[in-house]
Amino acid sequence: MFYITYCNLDLLGWSGVKKKVISQTSVFKKSFRKAYYTCYAGHMAYLFDGEHVVEKEVAVTRREYNQVLCGWLEKYNIMRTYIRYPLADKWFLHLLEFQKQKDIKFVLEIPSYPYDKEWELNYSRQAIEDAYFREFLKEYTDLVATYAYHDKLWGIRCITLYNGVDIGANKLSKKEKKEKELVLIAISSMAFWNGYERLITGMKDYYLSKNLVEVKLKLVGSGPEEGFYRRLTVTYGLQKYIEFCGNLVGKELDDVYDQSDVAVSSLGAYKKNIYDSCPMKGAEYCARGLPMICGYNDMRFPDKIPFVLKVSNDEKPINIYNIIHFYEKISAFENYRELIRKYAKEHLTWEGIMQPVIEYLL
Repeated sequence: MFYITYCNLDLLGWSGVKKKVISQTSVFKKSFRKAYYTCYAGHMAYLFDGEHVVEKEVAVTRREYNQVLCGWLEKYNIMRTYIRYPLADKWFLHLLEFQKQKDIKFVLEIPSYPYDKEWELNYSRQAIEDAYFREFLKEYTDLVATYAYHDKLWGIRCITLYNGVDIGANKLSKKEKKEKELVLIAISSMAFWNGYERLITGMKDYYLSKNLVEVKLKLVGSGPEEGFYRRLTVTYGLQKYIEFCGNLVGKELDDVYDQSDVAVSSLGAYKKNIYDSCPMKGAEYCARGLPMICGYNDMRFPDKIPFVLKVSNDEKPINIYNIIHFYEKISAFENYRELIRKYAKEHLTWEGIMQPVIEYLL
């Protein structure tokens, strides 16, 4: 089978998506023996088996990329595909029409919905085309996989998936609790919906008042809001407490996790009109054994689960005292990190999460 993406998975900020694609493809391989994934980078179409390039062809435009995909589907006699939604245009509909003609069964994954607000600041031709052509998806598509609660999208039946994690690729965080110190970590593409200005402003308010605990923040990643977060840090005089770590992988990322007590997920989902979600970073935090804060309803964690602090999904600054109290409470449990990681092993593996898709494609 093919896992079709339209992404350049080697771009900075896309490492999480690449991990997800490779992990999901590995699950498909266990059920369908052979499973490849595609990506589109630098006007080239690539077909991958793990990290190995199986094929590559020049594809200057999306039209040419879709033509290459159709050729590969025919060449490899592919009967199943899983497609990461690229926004619709007429060339994407041609791919779906080709699949229908060849009786290729597929599931269309919508990584984020609703997503229109992601395009409001850049009223692009692609966004306009998508708004028109997505209305025709139901003519070719029988099943959509979403990461939120939907019965139907665009008239197409939905199943709900959750973002999972490769447990083995994420080591348990080793930081020992220190009195009067709390270190926060946020892994981020620094997009507007991450909303970390709420946390930075909350830290400003905290340091303007009486405090007994030194609270620090490590921001890992890069993206369009980084400059805004840096300016805010300087304006509030928080340079001593906020560290911009850049993009980290491997041992460097492990080291920063080992310096952290509490992880912070997205705090600005309200900007996209999203209230139920399950971003990849939440599953990674759980596998690392870190208690976490999120500004949305994370569907993977019941309301009363003790290691997740759900804050309001709005623009209000984050109350740092609440985070300190949350951490003191969870860290009082013996082996709390191991218990958090155990939850990831039992509920957040890709093997379990992708079973509804596999059953449909069998």
